[in-house]
Amino acid sequence: MAYVLVVDSQVGVREELVRLLQQAGHRAAAVATVSEATNLLQDGVPELLATNAVLIDGSSTRLVQQAEAAGSKILTMTGSSDRIAALDGAGRAYLSKPFLPELFMQRVQEILGTD
Repeated sequence: MAYVLVVDSQVGVREELVRLLQQAGHRAAAVATVSEATNLLQDGVPELLATNAVLIDGSSTRLVQQAEAAGSKILTMTGSSDRIAALDGAGRAYLSKPFLPELFMQRVQEILGTD
């Protein structure tokens, strides 16, 4: 299965998403910040980067650009209606927070082409 990197400031969200991904057979890692995720990208490129749009150390925009350039697919998670409108208008994969765990896994499968 795929290697998925989850980036979210909330520890409970990270733990739940990693658990779901591992139950589905994926290899998953999770971190809280853009800087931690950037360091992990240097060690290995995930097939999917699932990141919150805004993290405790800033916007994930540069992280997303770096991951895409390295070949990752992207799933952005956000609760901001402005960001949702921008992502939707750009045709980008996103999830509106809060979301059900089943919806997260459905989006992951769609993006990875494993549905």
